[in-house]
Amino acid sequence: MEIKGRIKLKENQLEEIEGLTSEYPYVLHHTAFPETKIPWHWHEEFEFGYMVHGSLKLDTSGQSYIFHQDEAFFINSNVLCSMECANEGQPVLLSSHLFHPVLLSGHFRSIFETKYVDPVSKNKKLEILEIRGKTLRQQTMLSRLRKLSALQEEENCEFSTRNLLSEIWLLLLEEIQELHLQSVPQKSLYQERIQTMMSYIQQHYHEKVSLEEIASSAAVSKRECLRCFQLCIHKTPFEYLLDYRIETAQKLLRASRLSVLDIALQTGFSSESYFCKIFKRLCGKTPNAYRKMYLH
Repeated sequence: MEIKGRIKLKENQLEEIEGLTSEYPYVLHHTAFPETKIPWHWHEEFEFGYMVHGSLKLDTSGQSYIFHQDEAFFINSNVLCSMECANEGQPVLLSSHLFHPVLLSGHFRSIFETKYVDPVSKNKKLEILEIRGKTLRQQTMLSRLRKLSALQEEENCEFSTRNLLSEIWLLLLEEIQELHLQSVPQKSLYQERIQTMMSYIQQHYHEKVSLEEIASSAAVSKRECLRCFQLCIHKTPFEYLLDYRIETAQKLLRASRLSVLDIALQTGFSSESYFCKIFKRLCGKTPNAYRKMYLH
């Protein structure tokens, strides 16, 4: 199945993969930038991203990457990341193959799961794998990812899709073994804490939220909370809170007829004027101008 659309996030900032079902846990998404900016999120599904054109900046809690046209990447399960244009104003198109581990592993504790899938999904050393075509194996992976995209134009392609993904997966395993990943990056050790604190913010963004409450949600000190946010996403907790409030306001402006005042109050702002000021600073336009872009 092929999908063109926006990234949807659940309340816990797990990405809700549009078009992916339990009957067929695979979907191809085409995402255009700069129309879309993918905020900090994570999802249980694996992802192979292929750069159709342009340059994309991908951030994890531990590192930043730039990917260019005809390059690709693999994102492991439950890795915290965000994506945006690498060059402001330059159009970017990303094809993302998203699939749940069960597509390859089959039933619980099968040999496919324990021998082939678990070594990847449980590998804390592996967050992102760069596929830049520098070796014959990587060139083969890129070729098969392009073939996988083309396959989605055909009818009754589910079995062929799984077969082709299995071939790519075996190449991925070879690539990982050759890299000899030695140790867990220090920054990645903070991911569980920051995901807990981000989830707390997402559940309470419409309320007055204190630094102490955010820190307590992950059982850390206020100092450690600040350090964790700065180390992982290079923002303070309150900068992230503000970003999340604005992202939520954008959704309401696109999908509802609520007044700007009501949206401001529902997203935790104390006044309409302050909300409009912050919205324009972060989005480059007023809430009303933003809403007009999506009126049909």
